[in-house]
Amino acid sequence: MKCLYKLVSQLLIVSMVLVPFATQAGMIGTDQVVASAAAQANRDKVVQFVNRSDVAKQLEALGVKSTDAQARVAAMTQEEINTIAGKIDTLPAGADDSGWWWAAGVLVVALIIYFAYK
Repeated sequence: MKCLYKLVSQLLIVSMVLVPFATQAGMIGTDQVVASAAAQANRDKVVQFVNRSDVAKQLEALGVKSTDAQARVAAMTQEEINTIAGKIDTLPAGADDSGWWWAAGVLVVALIIYFAYK
């Protein structure tokens, strides 16, 4: 029995010498927690945007599969995610600035001029 105790104690001594103690505890600042939460919220916002059915249809119309788009979002850096999340918030809902309003404006002006001089 003494031999077993001696063997176990020697193994413990060797393991304590060979295994470094690198574990440290530290305080986490509030700004780090808030930044982490905001980063995760932005990533969730972009993922939810890409998963929307209307966005998926538009991406497929442009030749991008929805699974590829999700993989691209997963591979983005946090800076890219923050940029896209900021653009999602500032884009007008359902608007397409393709110049149709110019044509409508010209048509309205032409009708006014036509009926004014008739």
